[in-house]
Amino acid sequence: MWKSFTPPGWLWQPGCRIYFRQPGCLFLLVFSGVEYYHIYISNEAEHGKTVEEGYGVIQVKVKVILNPVAGRGRALKAKPQILKALLAYNAELHLEETKGDYHATEIARQAVRAGFDLIVVAGGDGTINQVVNGLGEERIPIGIIGCGTGNDFARALGMPADPVAAVHRVMTGETQLVDLCRVNQRYFVSSVGIGFDGEVAFHANRGFRWVRGKTAYLCSIFKTLFSYRAQRIKLTVDGLVMEFNSLLVAVTNSPTYGGGYKINPEALINDGLFDVCAVQYMSRPEIIACLPLLLPGWHRSLKKVRMAKGRSITVESAEPFYYQLDGEVLTDKSLRFTMLPRALAVKGARVEPLSGLEVAEEKPARAKEA
Repeated sequence: MWKSFTPPGWLWQPGCRIYFRQPGCLFLLVFSGVEYYHIYISNEAEHGKTVEEGYGVIQVKVKVILNPVAGRGRALKAKPQILKALLAYNAELHLEETKGDYHATEIARQAVRAGFDLIVVAGGDGTINQVVNGLGEERIPIGIIGCGTGNDFARALGMPADPVAAVHRVMTGETQLVDLCRVNQRYFVSSVGIGFDGEVAFHANRGFRWVRGKTAYLCSIFKTLFSYRAQRIKLTVDGLVMEFNSLLVAVTNSPTYGGGYKINPEALINDGLFDVCAVQYMSRPEIIACLPLLLPGWHRSLKKVRMAKGRSITVESAEPFYYQLDGEVLTDKSLRFTMLPRALAVKGARVEPLSGLEVAEEKPARAKEA
C-alpha cells in the first residue's frame, strides 16, 4: 500500500509528491540520519496520475553512494543539498553512506546485482576508485559529484564543483565513454604516482585537516622533502625501456593530480593512452625551484623530466616503493598497467570527441614522446 507525504519546504519541488511504503520513513531518513533509504518520486503535473492509479513512477533505479568523510567531511555537509537536488527528478533513489575502507566497492557490487541503472558517487577520487573496482568492466553509467580533497577526475570530466550543479548535470546530461585503467589487479580512473608521489599522498592522507586540494598537496610535498630517498626504477613504455634513479613516475589518465597540478597537461581521458611523466632524482633545492613550474605544467621542458604516451606500461624496482592509486597509498616492487579504451560510462561528463580515436585503438602499441 503506497502512502504519501508532503515534505518540508526545503525538500519541496512544485508539482511533486513523495510516496513511500511505510509511513514516516522519509521523515526518519532525513532528520534522524539513517544511512540507507528507498524513495519513489512522482511528478503529478507531468503525468496527471498518482502512483495509486498505476502511473507516474519512472523506472530508473539510481543508487547514490556517499562517502561522509570525503574532503574532510565536505560530502556530509553537502548531503542535504544533494538530496534536495535529486528529489527534483523522477527516479527511484537509494542512498547509502560508506562506513569504512572498501565499503563503496561492496555497495557497488550489490548495486550491479540489484540491477541499478545509474550509480551516483558523492566523494573524491578515492571513493570513485572503490566504486569502479566494484563495477569491474560492467557498463553501468556512473555520475560524479566531486566532494573530495582533490577531485581531479571530476575536473577532467568537466563536472561542476558545486554539488547541486553536479547533480543537475548528472541527471540531465548525456552518457560519455572514457578510458578505464588497470594496474596489476586494480582499476583506477585518474592517476598512479610512484616514489615521491606515493609518500606525498601518504602525508596528505594523514594530516592537514584544515586545507584541501593544491594547498594540502603542497604542504605534503614540503614534508616529504626531508624523508624521501631515491630508488632505481626500470620503466617500460610500449617496449621502450628507461632505467634511472627516480624522483617520481606519474602514470595518468587525467591531466592533473594532487588537486589541480598539471603533471601530464596533454592527457585525455578518452584517447586510449596513458600519459607518463618520469622525473630523475633531484636535490631539495632543485625540487623547490621546480615546484612553481608544476602547477601550470611548465616542468615538461626540464632536462631531468621525460614525457611519454603509451598503452602498456611497467614499472619495476629491486626494492618496494610507495605509490598512490587515485589517492590510496600502497607499496609494491612491480606494477603492470593495462588500458581499457572507453570502457567506463559516465553520465553528465563533457568530453571532447577525438577524430583519430578509432585509429589510435587499432594501431600497434608504440611509445611516443608527448
